[in-house]
Parts: sequence; C-alpha cells; structure tokens
Amino acid sequence: MKGPGRVAATRLVATWWLPALIACAVGALYICYSVAQWRALAAPSWDLGIFTEAVQAYSRFEAPIVPIKGPGYNLLGDHFHPILALLGPVYRIFPSALTLLVVQDVLIAVSVLPVARLAQRLLGRGGALLVGLAYGLGWGLQGAVGAQFHEVCVAVPLLAFGGVAFVERRWGACMAWLVPLVLVKEDLGLTVFVAGLALAWRRRGEGRPAVLRSIAYALFGIVAFVLTVKVLLPAMNPAGTWAYSLDGSATGAGTPTGGTTAARAIPSLWDILTTPSVKLVTLIVLAAGAGFVGTASPWFALVLPTLAWRFAGSVEAYYGWDSWHYNAVLVPIAACSLLDVISQWLAPVHDSAGTNADAEDDAPASSNLGWRAAAWVVACVPAVSLAFTASSLPLWHLPDLKEDPHMAAAQGALDAVPEGASVETDTTLLARLVPGREVYWVGTTGTMDTPPEYVVIDARSYAWGDQQVDAESWGSAAHPGHTYETIYSKAGFRVARRTS
Repeated sequence: MKGPGRVAATRLVATWWLPALIACAVGALYICYSVAQWRALAAPSWDLGIFTEAVQAYSRFEAPIVPIKGPGYNLLGDHFHPILALLGPVYRIFPSALTLLVVQDVLIAVSVLPVARLAQRLLGRGGALLVGLAYGLGWGLQGAVGAQFHEVCVAVPLLAFGGVAFVERRWGACMAWLVPLVLVKEDLGLTVFVAGLALAWRRRGEGRPAVLRSIAYALFGIVAFVLTVKVLLPAMNPAGTWAYSLDGSATGAGTPTGGTTAARAIPSLWDILTTPSVKLVTLIVLAAGAGFVGTASPWFALVLPTLAWRFAGSVEAYYGWDSWHYNAVLVPIAACSLLDVISQWLAPVHDSAGTNADAEDDAPASSNLGWRAAAWVVACVPAVSLAFTASSLPLWHLPDLKEDPHMAAAQGALDAVPEGASVETDTTLLARLVPGREVYWVGTTGTMDTPPEYVVIDARSYAWGDQQVDAESWGSAAHPGHTYETIYSKAGFRVARRTS
C-alpha cells in the first residue's frame, strides 16, 4: 500500500507535469530568441544597458547609480523598482547583460504555470495546452522579450499567480501575490488599488468585514502610489520631480539636462481611446486575449491604470500593441479574466466536485455540455488572435536573427577597453561594456569635468543617423579641451582613448 507521502507526491506530479512542460517550452523558446538577438548584436534601445548598470550596482550592495542616464544618476529616481535588487546575487554569479534577458524569459515562463494549471482544472489537459500556449506566447509577452529587459517582467508572474488565486477564491493568496507590485513600478500601486476593488465586488456576499478588508487593501495601493510619486521618486530624481507625470510638466527622461516641458491639457476620453487609431487595435487585441467574454470579469478592470497612463500620455510608442514591453502586464490580467468567466460558467461542476485546485488532473465531466462547449469556444479566441497577429510579433522573426558577421570586430572593441575604465558609447555595445566598467551613453556626459577615458562607437548604430563619425574626432569635439586617439578600428567599430 502506498504511503500518504507517496500518494501526495504522485498526485502533485500528475497535477503539474503538463503545465510545467508548457512553461519550459515557452521559456526555452524565449531564451532561444534572446540568445539569437544577443548574437545578432541587436540593441532596440539603451534600456538593457541601463538595467544592467543598476543590477551590477545591486550586486555590489550599492545604490543603483546609472551613469548611462547621467553622472551620479540614481535609477530609483526614474522609475521605482527596488525589487530589482533581488537580481543582484544572480548577476554577481553571471555578470552579463544576457543574464537579465534570460531572467526575464524565465519569469515569463514561470507565469505560465498557474495559468496552464487553472486551464487544466477547468477544461482538462487540452485546455492547458490551448490556453497555456496562447498565453505564454501572447502578444504583450513577445513584445517584452523583443524589447529586451525591463522591470515589468517581474510583475508578470505576480499578476498570473494573483489572478489565478482570485479565480479560485483564495483571497489571502491573491492579496499576497500582488503586494510586491508596488516595488516593481510606481504605477502598479494603482493596479493594486483596482485589484482591491475587484476583491470587494467579488466578496460582497461574504459580509461586511470581508468587503472592508478588500477596500483597505485597495487603499494600500493608493497610498503606495501617492507616496512613491510624491515623495520617493522626487527625492531621488536629479530634477526633484516625478519624471513621467501625465501633464507633461516633468522632465520626461528625468535627467538633469532634460529640462521641463510646458504642461498640456489632458485629452478627452474619446480622444484617449481613439486617437490615434492604433489605440483601438490595441484594445481589440487585448479583449481578444480575454476571449472577449473575459472583459465582463471584475478582474479585467486591472488593465485600466496601465491603459490610462499610456493612452493619456503623449508618447506614441505607448499606444501600440505589437512591440515594446508596455503590454506585458496586460496579458496575465486578460488570461485570468477569461478563466474567471469560464470558471463561473462551469461553477456548478466544480462545486459538486470540490474546489480543491489540485484535486483532479483532468476536468470533471460536465452535465451541462452547452456551457462546456461555450467555454471551449471562448478559450480558442486568444489562440486564433495569436495566429492572425503572429507575423507582426517578434518570434515570427526568430529565423531571421543570424549572428552578426562583425561579432569578432565587436569583441575586439570590447577587449580594447580595460576593466575599471570609464567609457562613452552608442547603443550597439552599451550593455556589453557594462560588466566591470563605468559606462556612459553619448550625450549624457556634458556636465562632467573629466570626460570618460574611452569612446567606443559603431558607425552603423542608429544613434548616429546618417552621419559619418569616428571615435577620435567625436570625442575631441564633444569634450572641448580634451583630445582622443584611435587605438582600435575594425569593421565600423572604433575605440579612442583620451590623451589629455
């Protein structure tokens, strides 16, 4: 006879093996993409370099000073993401910007686990495959991987586990999973606030104490948001303000040289939702990710704060659906909203079979085939949407990511800059230069009395536009009174060392 421990272990394996397999497949695919992107010398922005400098500082138990943003710039004055300090030990073992890319891929893969497991409980193993893969390869998650590392990747598994707990009516677990969001990015305090309201609405039949606890939780989110944007961020920002306020009165980039812009009026609700028209496409793709019916779930309201700051802002990159990392937090919200509605449709089935999430490996047989058929139909919607949009998403272009033929020349440029040196560079090698060096981005060193020791450029970098530039002449022109000499030149990569 099997002992209780062995029975429990057998049940655990039977419950989780398929969700784990799906998560591993998604993670492996994303890691392949990130490594291919790395070998192709792809640098969509300077953000990977920025976060690499911050995490490198954390690995040394130092404040996240990021010279790429400006001399002495504390990144906690840009966005509030102290949770990234947890990555310090990982970076200390694997000191490379590629480490951050892999960490992001793993975090996204981990978020697949609860979503696929809940889909399996509701719809069986076929549902786990359908929903788990459609979620894991979702538009916003692909966009985040393609845009390289950003802090919001930490929020993705928190929202997935919290959303599943909401569907399964595990209120304490739901709250606990979402609390760390206030340490991921400042605006996510508003997401916690809306989550508290969703909890209060769902628990309204449980009595006044349950509703009041949920409202108190919502107030915690508001307090965290206000404290962060009114006190913590201005205290650490060089300009003494929140760098991304919607009225445009702050510095935008948040650097001391960024200056302020004229305050602008907040547009009307109609303009916020429809102008430009790409916003409508984003809303449709988001709703499709929730199977459309998921928009009726109170959990879907969690998308509102993220959509509000994006659509009410003036940065066009915020509006789109097919790139960057801005949609990453929306995908787990949409998936859990879909599963919440499906769970409500099939509620009588699970009430009769018990509500233990790990009780059965396959979904119990339903006496209401109509509701089960409807559940399968809406569960297919995210997969169909993904199929229609796949060619516009990063993974579609994975076969096109080949190793850059100038990789050896790039490595030579990296080797020409000794460890411990200060260096100014464009985007191509920005993140790769960070380990062991003090790295600046071209254009953020104007206030330095003593400019960086080295200048590294890639003549092909989009940072230069169509200009013909070399490191020696650029360094001397950018830093009057100082001269540079070329010490490395190969395949468009130039390295110059300061001589005075």
